[in-house]
Amino acid sequence: MTETNTTKTQVHSSALGSFLSRKGVYTIVKGKFRVYPDLPLPLLDMPNAKAYQAEEISSPDHKIFALVCNPELPVRKDHIKARSGLKMEGILPLVDAGVALWQPIGRKTMVLLYEKPLGGRVVHSKTYDKILPEEEAEKITRWIRPLLMGINNLSLRGLTHREIRPDNLFYLDAEKTKVVWGDCISSPPGFDQPPTFETIESSMCSPAGRGNGLTADDLYAFGATLICLGLGYNPVESLSADELLELKIYKGSYATLIGEERVSLGLIELLRGLLADNISQRWDISSTQLWADGRRLTPVQAKAIKASQRPFLFNNVEYFSYRTLAYAFSKNWEMAAEAIRSEKLQTWLIRGFDDKEVAAAIAKSIDMALVRFSTKEKQDDFYVARTCMLLDPSAPLRVRECAFMPDALGQMLATYAADERMIKTLIGLIATGYLESWYEFHRDRVAEQQVKSLQIILQKPELGMGIERLMYDLNEGLPCQSPLIIRDYVDDIKDLMPALEEVAKKTDPKSEPMDRHLAAFIAVKFGTKLSDQIALLNSPKENVSVQGMLNIFATLQQTFGPEKLYAFCSWIGALLLPIINSYHSLEKRQHLEKNLPKFIRKGSLPDILSFLDNKQERLLDMNYFEQAKKEYAKLSEEIDFLDGNRERREKEGLLLGNQIAAIISFGIAVLTMFFLLITQFLRG
Repeated sequence: MTETNTTKTQVHSSALGSFLSRKGVYTIVKGKFRVYPDLPLPLLDMPNAKAYQAEEISSPDHKIFALVCNPELPVRKDHIKARSGLKMEGILPLVDAGVALWQPIGRKTMVLLYEKPLGGRVVHSKTYDKILPEEEAEKITRWIRPLLMGINNLSLRGLTHREIRPDNLFYLDAEKTKVVWGDCISSPPGFDQPPTFETIESSMCSPAGRGNGLTADDLYAFGATLICLGLGYNPVESLSADELLELKIYKGSYATLIGEERVSLGLIELLRGLLADNISQRWDISSTQLWADGRRLTPVQAKAIKASQRPFLFNNVEYFSYRTLAYAFSKNWEMAAEAIRSEKLQTWLIRGFDDKEVAAAIAKSIDMALVRFSTKEKQDDFYVARTCMLLDPSAPLRVRECAFMPDALGQMLATYAADERMIKTLIGLIATGYLESWYEFHRDRVAEQQVKSLQIILQKPELGMGIERLMYDLNEGLPCQSPLIIRDYVDDIKDLMPALEEVAKKTDPKSEPMDRHLAAFIAVKFGTKLSDQIALLNSPKENVSVQGMLNIFATLQQTFGPEKLYAFCSWIGALLLPIINSYHSLEKRQHLEKNLPKFIRKGSLPDILSFLDNKQERLLDMNYFEQAKKEYAKLSEEIDFLDGNRERREKEGLLLGNQIAAIISFGIAVLTMFFLLITQFLRG
């Protein structure tokens, strides 16, 4: 069936974007790929992305498949940008990625198109029970180099994988000679990782808070993966996450994962190097490559953890080291606050370690808490958190149930965008000095200043700022969370106006087309070019605010299209009366009201803006208004003069009348005397 005929056999509306072919219903991605929701590939699923049959329209013989992502989780946009269409040794090739409406969930989401691993998955069970037959296990040492190259290829591009584990290994070819690492884009870094394959520090974090991490984290996961592959199963599968973490802290990762198991002697040196808990001692890519080349390196000797001869009794358990006590504090928050307040901890630090510096820093933290916070709970939270940082600086930022690496703040905000309680917790951590404290103890002054910038943004209540701004600033892959368009998965500014056009077709015309998330998304994605318009948007004057909104949307349509936005223009057109009323001329207002519908029907926001906000017309209106104000002022002055001086004028009039009457009387008297004199003269 041709593409033309296929399009004619639509079984759903064009809005759903689903069509019918011989293979069944399909969805188009980026106009180049078909994805078939009725043809799942469960053996290629990821924990938070389902796999489906897919094909490239222009190259149907190209073997690909699709991973449909969970729209509630942020994807790793940096990987999509760096890897699309690029083949790298040791990494499953990403062909392309795009947003599409996925009918089974009734909303748009990210779809990843990968080359299909023709040999399937190396491991088909999360239990790793007998993951490789005995003859396959011999291949493991031959896999080390290509898999290491995969980690290295990402590292050279400034990327980490963070999803390295046995069940994310695939045979790229049907002959099963090429092994590659699978997807790491469909969820936040480390989000799907079992604790077996995470470092001690990362295991302390919530899944969304593990962060991009370092290549060293991938190498650690590589070492743990090699143990499972070498043994044919996961030796610590039966342990809970907390039990495994505690064992790693007390015994070290290598001893915990190996235990009493027997592994190839040839791998022991490599595994010790990759699983070193101290990152400065862990083998890097260069050291691992030397080992793969046959060079035997000096075995890693783990440094003994500094321990006290005197135990610190906490919750009926004796602790001898900083890290173990810090972890215990983080699991028993209320008891930790009491223990720190009692000053027994400072005494133990001084007597057991002669560490007056840390003891003084803890005392300072208590004083800071008393000054900064008014409630006991907040005071306790602050100094317990800082104490944990002081005792174990490499651990994540921990405050009660919230634990994350600071570089994962963006992923935390994105993952919990809909969780008001968690968002409030994160706001508090940014605003009240927790992040600053973490960077302070790591002596990272640049990051401390960056936190201050985040605090400034957070404290500004206007549109385009606040926590919404931070969400998009810190997480490039987060689609706009505005309730208006959240189901449209708008992660690119160029897709915003088409999405709003669809919303306008079914929304309440009296509702507002701008909200906090839209303003923040636009401010971040469009850069500083719209900063002046966003400032107008926050004006207390309604006409200025509406004009700022119109200007923003007009700029977006003019820059990215589409050419016509009939529904959206109709929606926003009903809100433009304040702009019209801002003109002083009644004649001008009547003209604008009469002709505005003509421009609305054109579907062009720039035309509407030009019609309503013509600079020349504005100038003339203002000039006429100023002239009218002057004339009005002059007339008012005269009226005020006349009205305000009536009594004085009456007195002056009466005086003047008396004067005139006197003059007239005097004149009459003179004339009378004159006539009398004439009369007497004539008689005489």
